[in-house]
Amino acid sequence: MKRNSLLVLSSVLAASLVLTACPSSTRLTTSEDMTEIKNIPFSGKEFKTNAEFIRVVESGESRDLQLSGEIALTNAQGKMATLLKTKLEKVADAYAQNTSDANSNDFSKKFETNTRAIVSQTLTDVTELDKKYFKKTNGVYQTWIVLQVSKKAALAAAMNGMSSQKLLKLESDQAKFREIFDREMSKLDN
Repeated sequence: MKRNSLLVLSSVLAASLVLTACPSSTRLTTSEDMTEIKNIPFSGKEFKTNAEFIRVVESGESRDLQLSGEIALTNAQGKMATLLKTKLEKVADAYAQNTSDANSNDFSKKFETNTRAIVSQTLTDVTELDKKYFKKTNGVYQTWIVLQVSKKAALAAAMNGMSSQKLLKLESDQAKFREIFDREMSKLDN
């Protein structure tokens, strides 16, 4: 009898250990698990993309102040390039879909191959809107930067890329392209 009760007790203990050791697949996050981040640099409306400018905000960290600035700049340039490339590809695709020309797919492919050159040209028109430096308590520097490029400069680079190749120039309706470009860029407005 004593042996049976010991066996039952050890089975109950083993089951309770298994149940408490296995984490639940659904875990509720409470406010005690999170801390709200306030005062993020450059989070105001004046640092967002608008009807006139495409803007990006990025940061970089390093134990060296200058290096933290270089990291922030590289991060921001990369983000801007990716954003421009994505938008320009959408513009080219939308343009190709909106033209009934049999060569619209050819246009889209050729424009896509020129996208890298267009993005590179656009990035030369990027300006630094603002930059802030911070030093953390652990001695690490953090640099925040805002870059901007005018949508007009991006359009000019795209139009220049279109007209740089004779075939693209002949196949394209620049007014229609400009309209699609403006529509896609307006989707960036915050």
